[in-house]
Amino acid sequence: MLKITIKKLMCCGTIGHVIQAEDDPSIQQSGPREAVRPAPSRSEDYFVADAAITTTPATPPHPLHPFDVLLQLDKRIRERVPVAVTGAQQSEIRGRLALRLGAWNLLFSMDDVAEIIPVPHITWVPGVKRWLLGIANLRGKVISVTDLRDFLTGRPTTRLPGSQIVVVRAGEWDYGLLADEIIGMRHFGPQHRLPSLDNVDEGLRPYVSEGFSNNNQHWLVFDTGKLLADPGFLNAAS
Repeated sequence: MLKITIKKLMCCGTIGHVIQAEDDPSIQQSGPREAVRPAPSRSEDYFVADAAITTTPATPPHPLHPFDVLLQLDKRIRERVPVAVTGAQQSEIRGRLALRLGAWNLLFSMDDVAEIIPVPHITWVPGVKRWLLGIANLRGKVISVTDLRDFLTGRPTTRLPGSQIVVVRAGEWDYGLLADEIIGMRHFGPQHRLPSLDNVDEGLRPYVSEGFSNNNQHWLVFDTGKLLADPGFLNAAS
């Protein structure tokens, strides 16, 4: 049986979920980054602020990628924090990338996200579980592309026009996770924290570190470190 695990051999080359790219004509290079211009924050409240990713072209000669826009927004919001706010309080203000996955609103740490890309050409890999959609070439580096919802629930994701890939990084390895929609940046303070995670879906609960509630919506902080350390995720052999 064909075996696929991180840092093990498969077929004719070394592959895990991520390998260094060879000159493989079957793996098409993903397209160039899309130029945008920053979208202003809609709130001066440093505890709760958000921004949507805009696709309006930026003014040449220095176009910005949507992910760079989010990083700049996060920096501006934290710069508005009073000097007296430090330590644990400062960590509360750190923005998180908000995305939609099925009925879930998830929050990813900006420290874990390498970039956001459109859904690229994906090359199918034989002998793997259904949730591992295949591999894609990201500027000369081959990354795996995973249907995160399928991995968590056993229900495949229907790709939508707004679907994108969130590339998360663990050391030298990059992993692509399919998301229904990238919402933008969200900031929450301790007053918004959920007192309990008991109502979180069973398949998602092991990867949720905390949750927040605002405007009758729940936002769950997804721990990518737990996902990338999960043997069930790292071993994609069918």
